[in-house]
Amino acid sequence: MRVRRWAIGSLSAAGAVVLAGAAAWACVSGPAVNLSTVNAKPGDTITVTGTNFSKPDPVTVRWNSLDGPIVGNFAAPTGGAITGTVTVPADAKAGNYVLILTQSSADGKLSQMPVRALLSVTGANGANPVVGASLATQQSGRADGLVSTDNSVSGATLALVGLGVAGVGMFVAGMAALFAGRRSGAPEAAKVRS
Repeated sequence: MRVRRWAIGSLSAAGAVVLAGAAAWACVSGPAVNLSTVNAKPGDTITVTGTNFSKPDPVTVRWNSLDGPIVGNFAAPTGGAITGTVTVPADAKAGNYVLILTQSSADGKLSQMPVRALLSVTGANGANPVVGASLATQQSGRADGLVSTDNSVSGATLALVGLGVAGVGMFVAGMAALFAGRRSGAPEAAKVRS
């Protein structure tokens, strides 16, 4: 009976820790970006606002790829918010494009995952691009900054794996204790000496 209570208590505690960790992991919110318009003509100026930028580095806006032309540079976020304007390249053809906002630290490495915003460039006559049209031509190959050759494992990853292994071990031990307690039936009556 004592082992069963220990097993149930241990499993409950492990479950609470795993549930709290999963909730904390799932509630991480990244940056969000809004454009003043999603349809623009070549040469138009668009206002870009963003929230939840957690790094203190300036923001660079690139046109259609991570190494595309820079169309805007914003100061470091104030209270996690950014605002600024970008100009659609004058030679942009009608189609769907992506504005990519990045933050890089002083050493040139990305300090925050890039954030994307979709922009449709209309033709000179103001006609929208065909719905479902593919994005404007993408550059082939991988861009620098997102690909890392560092194969080391972070301490947080090791901690999560360790918690998972410990949780599974505690579950197995609890189940073994529960089944062992059920197998031992009722105690035998003591024999009376006469």
